[in-house]
Amino acid sequence: NGMKANKTQVVVGDTEPIVNVKPQLVNGKVAFVIDAEDDEKMLCFGLDRIDKVVPLPSHKYVEYNGDLNERFEDIVGVTLFENSPVYPIIFWVSDFSKDYVLTKPIHDSQKRVNEKKALSLREQYPSLNNGIFLQIDCRDNYELIRELSSFGKDLIVLSPSVIQDKVWNRINSMNEEYIKIRSSK
Repeated sequence: NGMKANKTQVVVGDTEPIVNVKPQLVNGKVAFVIDAEDDEKMLCFGLDRIDKVVPLPSHKYVEYNGDLNERFEDIVGVTLFENSPVYPIIFWVSDFSKDYVLTKPIHDSQKRVNEKKALSLREQYPSLNNGIFLQIDCRDNYELIRELSSFGKDLIVLSPSVIQDKVWNRINSMNEEYIKIRSSK
């Protein structure tokens, strides 16, 4: 991709200096994958989140020994919570949005649920007529909840409840804000 890994300090807002920067394509976006100098945690910053980059010749670049693609394969976006389990997330997508979601998957693991499971889900959720049932296998993070919420009524998370609750809370909070501003007219 033409980018070179340099010995670099990246300052993000008011955070402490971090070293071992390598520009990387992560889930389709260019980001700096960084080892924090103070606690050796791996961090990931999108280019739009970086305020300035300052070279530090006194610090040696140390190559990451693992597979970065493997590190990010279970997430949407770049935020990785190490303690979050990988959830099988089942959701329904309306006819209106299904072509978009099928051609631009929410995650690489996305697949249609098998026919037997789809029939069972249609019986369990009769209001979700038409549309399709899909599954992704992902860790919980901000980007996942944002993406699932972005389809509004055209994507409904069915399970697990921990993900469904987070999507519902996000949409409910948004609804409450709209009620406030509309009632103040």
